[in-house]
Amino acid sequence: MSLTRGRAPRRSLGYTLIELVTVMVIVGILASVAGPHFFNQTTFTQRGYADEVTAAFQFAQKAAVASDCPARVNLTAGSYAVQQQAASGNTCNTSDTTWSTTVIGLDGNSVQNTAPSGTTASPAGLYCFAGSGLLTSVPSSACTPSAYTVTVGVNTITIDPLTGLIQEQ
Repeated sequence: MSLTRGRAPRRSLGYTLIELVTVMVIVGILASVAGPHFFNQTTFTQRGYADEVTAAFQFAQKAAVASDCPARVNLTAGSYAVQQQAASGNTCNTSDTTWSTTVIGLDGNSVQNTAPSGTTASPAGLYCFAGSGLLTSVPSSACTPSAYTVTVGVNTITIDPLTGLIQEQ
């Protein structure tokens, strides 16, 4: 007569210690290799700065259209600032070469900022918008758009020379 007759076969009720330790070691190795890729902020900061530069271009364009006074974005590798020519009464002083009027944003602060660490914009230049909203090179001494495409990290900002449309890809 067998002693196991009538008894249910023995079942496993969990994992062994060796199986748990093996899984933990594999997860630890994967986390140490893949983890830094998930916490790299460079891509996010570059995209954020590209969004800021795009907004500065759009704000300068809208300020030029609203005031019928040229506005420019002074873009360097590490910063941007939006300026307008000084006023002369109720019109622009078109002979102003200093562009001394800082454009104020909706939050009450001047539209300018510096790039986060490791982020640059190129090409640098003075991007001017006429009262029509188009990118212009007049006056030539103060407006030198290097190109109609600006690169910030892997992001591209394009200004259409015919319509003035500003897009970010």
